[in-house]
Amino acid sequence: MMRKLYDLARGTVKLRVSGPQPERILNFCAEHGIEFRSASPCRDFSMTFFIFSSDCPAIMSQNGKNGLEIELLAEKGGKKLVQNAKRRVALVVFTVVGVTLAAISSLFLWNIEIEGNDKLSDAQILRVLSDCGVDYGAFWPSLSSDEVRSYVVSVMPEIAWLSLNVRSSRAQIVVHERVDKPEIVNEKAPCDIIASKSGVIKRMSVLEGESAVSPGSAAAQGDVLVRGLMSSETGDERYVHSMAQVIADTWYEISAQTPLTEERKIKKGHTDTAFSLVIGKKRINFFSDSRNKYTSCDKINKLKYISLGDVFTLPLGYAIERTTQYETKTVPIDEAKAVARMKSELRSELQRRIGNGHIASEEYSVSETEGTLTVTLRAQCTENIAKESQYD
Repeated sequence: MMRKLYDLARGTVKLRVSGPQPERILNFCAEHGIEFRSASPCRDFSMTFFIFSSDCPAIMSQNGKNGLEIELLAEKGGKKLVQNAKRRVALVVFTVVGVTLAAISSLFLWNIEIEGNDKLSDAQILRVLSDCGVDYGAFWPSLSSDEVRSYVVSVMPEIAWLSLNVRSSRAQIVVHERVDKPEIVNEKAPCDIIASKSGVIKRMSVLEGESAVSPGSAAAQGDVLVRGLMSSETGDERYVHSMAQVIADTWYEISAQTPLTEERKIKKGHTDTAFSLVIGKKRINFFSDSRNKYTSCDKINKLKYISLGDVFTLPLGYAIERTTQYETKTVPIDEAKAVARMKSELRSELQRRIGNGHIASEEYSVSETEGTLTVTLRAQCTENIAKESQYD
């Protein structure tokens, strides 16, 4: 046992000698006091044996002499044992340090995701979240979901409900934006039917109430079309909830304007790219280009933290900032495209105003006055102008 430990400490190597009379290498060992063991001839007339690692250079010095070829087959113990031990210790230390850093990092927020917002932007929500402690690099075990929810809902009336879910270093914010309650109509309350807009009545369908106008007559906005106060043959009066559909011809004139010139950004020079190492919230800039050297420029920033799958996000990453210098020039607009765009916008606006109504005819006119391009839409439509008006 002690012999094996001694050999392991000193280190041994296994050599193979081939060539004419390979046993001559053993004579060399005996002449120079080199201890060898387990000498064994092979079928190919070569021979293998073991020596201590410290004697290997002396033996290898005979390689190629007198037709002998010496080959190192294996090495065990000694320096190799120490090297392997160092590698293993370094690997263990690196693993322990890495796991420790990952565990500590998982207690801080390095990734914040927001879902469910349509009207509000991520930036708006992030600013409010930052005020209550939900920010990059925040120690998330100290955060209270109830407190965050209460604060955000109180500050942002557009949000009806919010949830905060933290998984390792990633925070998932789910918001539900407030939906405006529809106007509740009391279908039993007495009311008249009035004209929501001016027009010439084409036809009427009265379900409840007493007609105040007839087809072919003109009605101004606000005129009573169907009365909710009805009289009987005996002279008695009663109030009802008027219900009717009144289809009328209506007319619209809508205009849109745009300047004949516009300010346009023209790229000037090349795009500068700056790289930064990000550690937590700190940035280490590698190049001086990261400073804002231009008065008129566009910046595009990209920030990326290193993630280990979907579980850990390390407080280490990089940032890329691209800066493009530009100058502003006044240039004429493309009038044909501007006219087509305004026509489309005017028609969309008209359709929004008439709802389920029908556009019977339409015509457009284009004019230029004092550097302004004007497009006007004149249209005749057919639509329901009935609107309920409850009694006070």
